[in-house]
Amino acid sequence: MKKTILTISALLLACLAFYGWKPLFAQPSSPQMQTYFQESEGLGAMPADSASRFIVDFMGYTLLNPRAKLDPLYPEIESNIHNYSVSH
Repeated sequence: MKKTILTISALLLACLAFYGWKPLFAQPSSPQMQTYFQESEGLGAMPADSASRFIVDFMGYTLLNPRAKLDPLYPEIESNIHNYSVSH
């Protein structure tokens, strides 16, 4: 068991040394998240029912695709939604 854990740890360290840390953190945004970001920037200009539909759609997408929360645009989309909900 200890040999297995050590082997896996060594393999992980070797991969990190080979690829470096940057590829793990710097990932491109998915096309879907880019679309959500563009739409989230215009929330203030949308009618209330359209904005609500967008928010529900986005939350549903992130529930079905949990990795979407790791997207670099996710915090900005969340911030746009929060700012919209505070102002309306």
